Amino acid sequence: MYKKLLLFIGIPVFVLLMLFLFRFSLMRGAANFLICEDSPSQAQIIFVLSGAPSERAAKATELYKQGFCKKIVCTGENHPQDFVAMGMDMAESELAKNALMKLNIPDSAITLLEEGTSTMEESDAILKYCIDKKLNSIQIVSSMFHTRRVRNVFKEKFAEKNIEVKIIGAPSVGYQENKWWECEYGLIALNNEYVKLMYYLVK
Repeated sequence: MYKKLLLFIGIPVFVLLMLFLFRFSLMRGAANFLICEDSPSQAQIIFVLSGAPSERAAKATELYKQGFCKKIVCTGENHPQDFVAMGMDMAESELAKNALMKLNIPDSAITLLEEGTSTMEESDAILKYCIDKKLNSIQIVSSMFHTRRVRNVFKEKFAEKNIEVKIIGAPSVGYQENKWWECEYGLIALNNEYVKLMYYLVK
């Protein structure tokens, strides 16, 4: 009886102790699982997905200035309510374009694709765009934590059309991905992405 009680208490205590001792490694592992990006390479167009325009525009600008492409397409038709409240009723694609132009990307190099209210819808719009324009190599820029889900959404159906897709992650401007637990924004971002990842897998 004593041994059974000791095991009953001891095993959970041991597990909790291990979780505490290795908590940082486990939390970094949770972040690393979400980050699934490619190395950049030459592409015909970079697509900047909607959301987080500052960080994604910064990454797209870096790729553009390094010569990986000569054209950037900003996607998304959502109108963020925070900007509407400030009298700036613009689609997310327009916000990304403004961020790019502030980083000295010429207007002639930027195209708006004001379609899509989700990653899935944007992928459909981008696929149609690529087929219409006869593109066969593109890069997709999204936030670091989004890259696994973006890969799951894009890779297979684009491969079926012989379109090479590289997924590029943009570092957050609000938190460090490898220390996401130190900031509320990081906690929310990681939690939201796991919820979305599970939703997309089930859907």
